[in-house]
Amino acid sequence: MTKLAQLILGGRLPAAVITAGLFLVATLLPLLGGLIGLVAAVPAVVIGWHVGGRGVLEVGLLAGALVGLATQSLLLPLFWLAAFWLPVGIAAVMLRRGPVFAQVGLVQTLLVLSGLGIWVLAVEGSPQALVADWVTGVLENWVDSRGLPEDQAQRVMGELHANVIPVLGRFLPGVIGAGVLITWWANLLGGLALAARIGENPDVADSLRAFRLPDASVWPMIALGVVAWLGAGGAIGYWAANGLLAVAMLFLGQGLAVVHSARLAFGWGQGWLVVFYILVGLFVQLTLAVALLGLADVWADFRNKLKGAGSA
Repeated sequence: MTKLAQLILGGRLPAAVITAGLFLVATLLPLLGGLIGLVAAVPAVVIGWHVGGRGVLEVGLLAGALVGLATQSLLLPLFWLAAFWLPVGIAAVMLRRGPVFAQVGLVQTLLVLSGLGIWVLAVEGSPQALVADWVTGVLENWVDSRGLPEDQAQRVMGELHANVIPVLGRFLPGVIGAGVLITWWANLLGGLALAARIGENPDVADSLRAFRLPDASVWPMIALGVVAWLGAGGAIGYWAANGLLAVAMLFLGQGLAVVHSARLAFGWGQGWLVVFYILVGLFVQLTLAVALLGLADVWADFRNKLKGAGSA
């Protein structure tokens, strides 16, 4: 890992080749693309931490040119720069000034909300109907590819129309937005871990356990909930409902900080965390509970109470 960090910092061209290669693998290999995407912008963090914003921009432009040449596309490298490389690299530059994880999270969430808003405004007609039609087409193609008997295929599509398509049509953009935030944060944390192999050590564990949103951050979430309720059925309400999922990721982060602090306060082993994250990945209800824990922590300040419990 140290050699990889040294190679990334060894020059603009090696860093750009590594970056472009990671992104192309994430784009061209559907099965591995999701996993590679969690580390594809790690070089941006290493460069942003050790070199600064100019290095992030220069390597990004060079890597974008390589991606464009390899794919013969202009939109793909532009999308990669705007939606992937720069948000992660600029976040690393911000963190050089101090452990401002809450501010970074708020700015990135605002970017996602803005992207959702631009998309909703650009759509002609109902965005929910458009998403539902797209999901229906994807699922119909998937069912057809299974080679099921006609009656069984119709029964499967009937169940999908009744239980899955309405939910995805309502919340898929928000799920994608939340996934974008998780991808940015995974790259950011992985990049900081790699950056720690060389030079100044960005030891962020204590800062992450202390992660706390400003108290006023609950009001945008409340406002989005009100707009989603009052504007139900309209484009603005659709944007607000999906935006809630993105904002909830911030409180999920605060809830996870409480969980990690509790582990240390009560002396639980790291194996407990492994089980916990497996359960979070398997059960949406547990993820929602952790987000609600983070929201409650705005008022309850559980970590302050855990300090007393740990010393008792």
